Amino acid sequence: MKIATNMLFLLILLTPVTIFAQSGNQPAKNPDGVDLFASQNLDDWDFFSDDPSLKKEDVWSFTKEGYLFCTGKPIGFLCTKKEDYRDFKLTVQWRWPEGVEPTNSGVFLRLNGQFRPLPCCIEAQLKHGDAGDIWTFHGFGLEGYDNTRVRRVDNHELGGKMAGITKLFDAENKPGEWNTYEILCQGGTVVLSVNGRIINWTKDIGDKFGRIGLQSEGGPIEFRNFIVTPLNRTEN
Repeated sequence: MKIATNMLFLLILLTPVTIFAQSGNQPAKNPDGVDLFASQNLDDWDFFSDDPSLKKEDVWSFTKEGYLFCTGKPIGFLCTKKEDYRDFKLTVQWRWPEGVEPTNSGVFLRLNGQFRPLPCCIEAQLKHGDAGDIWTFHGFGLEGYDNTRVRRVDNHELGGKMAGITKLFDAENKPGEWNTYEILCQGGTVVLSVNGRIINWTKDIGDKFGRIGLQSEGGPIEFRNFIVTPLNRTEN
């Protein structure tokens, strides 16, 4: 009954807002959104690194194909200078470069507060094998539908008071192939879709304005088609 109730909620939620089913190796298409990579520069992005001597171009850069490349080291993140993202749909594609061991990364949502290796935010996990997990850091707040999938850590060295929800199943493509993340943030609800399949969701998460970011953690990763579509405010 609980599973049926959750699925009914998702159908109601997604009726006015379509999450487009994308094949990971196809370019993302969303005529209503804005591609934040379109300028092919990092002027509209802020940068944090565990090594203050580094410039953002030392860790993040655009390739000749137009992909955003991250070295993955040291730990840190790139985030929008724009701070008022709250209700939106985000589509972003990622892949682990062929011939390179896949490691870890993440998409940061509603990032706010002090800049540090793991900032106060929601994370849509990109760690290989765990893509689709949801995490919150520094007490951002998380209440899952299915408490059997919720994990809590009170005093993490980097993330402080953390909470996470494990994805329902794995939908990630093989290393070297493109994957498509579709992320819906609306009110207190977050829904994650990987390669066209809804694999995680939560309600009553931290309903705040903030930045959107990408994490550097572990090793090389590439991104493309970072498309953000604003949504109407809701109360849920």
